[in-house]
Amino acid sequence: MSFEEFCCEILENVVNYLPDYNIETAKIEKVTKNNGVECTGIVIVLEGENVAPNIYLDYYFMIYKQGRSLDDILRMISEEYERARDTMSRSNFNVDIDGLRDNAVIKLVNYERNKEKLKDCPHIKYFDLAITFRFLVKMDECGVASALISNSDIKKWNVSKEELYQIAKENTRRLFPETIRAIDEILPDMKEICPDLDDRNKLYVLSNESGVNGATCVLYDDVIKNFANSMGCSLFIMPSSIHEMILICCEEVEKERLKKLVKEVNKFIVSEIDYLSDSVYFYDLETDKITI
Repeated sequence: MSFEEFCCEILENVVNYLPDYNIETAKIEKVTKNNGVECTGIVIVLEGENVAPNIYLDYYFMIYKQGRSLDDILRMISEEYERARDTMSRSNFNVDIDGLRDNAVIKLVNYERNKEKLKDCPHIKYFDLAITFRFLVKMDECGVASALISNSDIKKWNVSKEELYQIAKENTRRLFPETIRAIDEILPDMKEICPDLDDRNKLYVLSNESGVNGATCVLYDDVIKNFANSMGCSLFIMPSSIHEMILICCEEVEKERLKKLVKEVNKFIVSEIDYLSDSVYFYDLETDKITI
């Protein structure tokens, strides 16, 4: 089957795998995600409700092509739907300003690739990136779920963008504390490949404990400054993806070489939806400033 035929089969049969729900309608919808990446999902709306989870079908089509039966996939989709319903039942989607103060977080995205979506939501330009705001729906062993905060949301809550930024930045660091680890801790084989690496010419990975949207940690107060002080030098900051930044002493490498490396990694390794930037940023220890 083609992807379109696959979606039609799911739409036609998924109701039979959810017999305990009074389903009013099921429909296929396309959703634009980070960097303009379009995903296709099925939305199953129950009678008397106007909010429903979106179950994305791209992954399920991939495993269908790998040989998984349609029956197995329909069962997996129904199980995901039930988990999503459970999350919804434990979450307050009609959040007030008090809920916002506990659950608003920030996320760094590429500015140009999200330009259209940014028209409808509060954001702050940060070099070639944009700081966006999201409402944290859940964070557990299964992952992190959040919803983009729109211009209409902050108007309803009567909160300014500047106030939202301060609230969300503090929440993000509290909920997603930063981690900085040498790359050979993450990839043990690096020690064998480059046995002469010392602390000053290692690559260091800046992320958060969950590993989700960890590039945002570059915005945390004094994180870069404190690390540069510990190394005793200025730093280059390379965006690996939306999930992490790479830190390296600027004395050990040329910026042009790093820019070439970042572009190659983005082209051949980083998925389109996780892409952050081709730029390399510089932190000057003397001035305590980041520049591009």
